[in-house]
Parts: sequence; C-alpha cells; structure tokens
Amino acid sequence: MAVAQAESRTSRRAVRAKPPRHGVGRRIAAGVAGIALAAAAVYAQQNFAMSYEQRTSYLTYKGRIGETVETKRFTVKVLSVTAARAVDTTDYSDKVSKVATGNLFLLVDVSATSAREPFKLSRLNPPVLLTEDGRRYQPTDKVNDTLTLFNKYIQPGFWSSGLLVFEVPPNAVADASLVFIPPVSPLVSDNYAPEAQIDLGLSRAAAARLIAQAEDYHSLVSASR
Repeated sequence: MAVAQAESRTSRRAVRAKPPRHGVGRRIAAGVAGIALAAAAVYAQQNFAMSYEQRTSYLTYKGRIGETVETKRFTVKVLSVTAARAVDTTDYSDKVSKVATGNLFLLVDVSATSAREPFKLSRLNPPVLLTEDGRRYQPTDKVNDTLTLFNKYIQPGFWSSGLLVFEVPPNAVADASLVFIPPVSPLVSDNYAPEAQIDLGLSRAAAARLIAQAEDYHSLVSASR
C-alpha cells in the first residue's frame, strides 16, 4: 500500500512539472506581429517616402520684372535686362580681357535684401535662367564672380545690386524667367526653402527687339567700379 501511494505522489509531481504550453503560442504571436510591422514599414516607404524631386523642391514665389518679390528668407527685384555679344572680365591679377560669344550674353540687373541673416549666392546652387521649354541656364563661368552679384553680401535692411550674366542661344530668350535661389546646405534638405521666379517680360516681340539691339560690347569692369 505504501508503495502505491508513493507512486501516485510521484506521478502527480511529474504532471505538475510539465512546462506550460502557452509559450509556443506567444512565440507564434510575436512572429506574426513582426511580419505585420515589416510589411507596414515597406508599405510606408513605398507610399509615403518623398521622391528626390520632392525633397529638393522649393516653395516658389512668382512676380514680374520691376516688381518686388518677397519670400520668408529674402526679397528680390529684377531692375532691367540687356543683351551683349561680348563682355569683359578680370583674372586673379585684375588684368582685364574681352570675352565674346557665338550666342548671346543676357545681363540681368538684380537687387536683393535678406529677411534675417546675410548670405552670398552660391555656385553650387545658383540662380538660373528658366526658358519657356524648361531648360535651365546657370550664370556663365566666363565672367569673374567679383564683377557680379555673386561678390555681394545680401544683408537685412540693405539692398545689394549686381548683374547676373547668362550665356544663352537667341532662341532661349523669349518668355525666359529668372529663378532666384538662395544658398542651401548640401547636408540639410529644406523642403520649404523659398525661391523667386521672375518673368522677365520678354514676349516674342520684346525678345526680338532685345536681340536686335544687343550691344557689340558691354564693359562689366567699368560698371563695377
């Protein structure tokens, strides 16, 4: 009888010592949750991530030549537009030389002031001439920046004026606009950085007159002194 009771107690202890079965279920549930989270992350990346164009886009303010275009960071105005078939420039020793083109130099006289902090225009992300068909021309590198608006600090409370010189074919002049872009950090993407797009008032008739009246030579050196 004692042996039977001992065997019974041993059998009950063995039953109580079995590991709980709900641990397997918990692992399965955790695996399902992980798969769901991964799927949600892939969906969000595909559907909500901004494209490169969106990340590098600007908040555009529009105006016309002669108008003051005000943004949250700067205010800018295009004063005039002239054309020339040759200009001059200087080198590191201030030697003056004449520069000609088989196309056209478009000289855009710009005045700007900053809203809060001073800045200078950047060659890495410069103002551009936007044509009717969407082409973008950067300021020519044939002209020393010391003779243009690139050499000026644009400061709060003061207007800085200077030329932006573009070398373009004559067929790019009609309906062209200046897109004025302040410098931005290459390390920080500001999706709300402002730019000003200014219609230069060059209808086809006005562009034809400008080209026909282009100066044979325009001195940038004398104008900057």
